[in-house]
Order: sequence, then C-alpha cells, then structure tokens
Amino acid sequence: MGRFIPNENTWIAFSPTEPAVFDAPKVSELSAATEVTSLVSGLNFSAQGSAVPTPDLSTLFETSIPGTTTATASMDGYRDDTADDLWELLPRGAKGVVYIARYGGKPATGDGVEVWPVRVISRTNANMTNNTVATFTVTFSVPREPAEDAIVGT
Repeated sequence: MGRFIPNENTWIAFSPTEPAVFDAPKVSELSAATEVTSLVSGLNFSAQGSAVPTPDLSTLFETSIPGTTTATASMDGYRDDTADDLWELLPRGAKGVVYIARYGGKPATGDGVEVWPVRVISRTNANMTNNTVATFTVTFSVPREPAEDAIVGT
C-alpha cells in the first residue's frame, strides 16, 4: 500500500458498550456501533510515552528508561440544523469506545482496528463566522490503555 489521504479510506464509529474481547472486537460489535465517519472533519487520537532519565556519574551520556504513557483524544465534527446526530450522540459524560480503521474502510474479520475507551469531557462549539460551516470539537478522556493494534474477530 502506498501513501494515502484519510478521505474515503477511514471508518469511525462510536459504541456506548465495549467489545467483549477488547483487543478483538467482533464484526457484529462493529456493526452495532454508530458509524460517524461522514460527520467527522478531523480526528486526533494518539498515545505518547515518556522517558525517565537514569544518569550516573560514570559517563557524560545520560541514559533513560521507559516511563508512563498517556493518551489524548479529540474529534472535530459538524453541527446540523435538521439532525444534529454527532452532537446528540456524544453529550458531556458519555462513556464508550471509539473504533477507528485508518485505512480500508469498515474493517472485516482479520482486519486491524483501533479501540479507544473514552469519556466525553467537553463539546466546544467553534466560533460562528460568516460563510463557514458550523462545527464543534469533542474532547475525550482515555480512562484505560487503548487497543491500537486490535484485530477484528468473527
């Protein structure tokens, strides 16, 4: 596979319930989730690790060991004056999982998918300006480690 853009390659869905096997969601669990791909204009789900310095006096080189990892998650979406589906799906305090397939569309058995446990912290409307689509940003907490390399089960 070569380089790509996320448009027409990405699939995003939200479910208020976690899959039975967190790192191997079933096709039926993905199908039961609410697909939100067409309502999302931007996505930032990422995990970052830290290094803990472990210097000693025997060298000028400062070694390090792996420290903790943290995750951030946010989603930019569209407001809609007739069916504000994404806004209504993700009120402050909502818990669940966000499924992300970054390439290939909706995942099938054996495909990779990310499973992010989330809780909505806030929904922030973008500034209203002339000739601009109405949008908002959902910010999530990530209460436990995501399954960034999950494989879809049968």
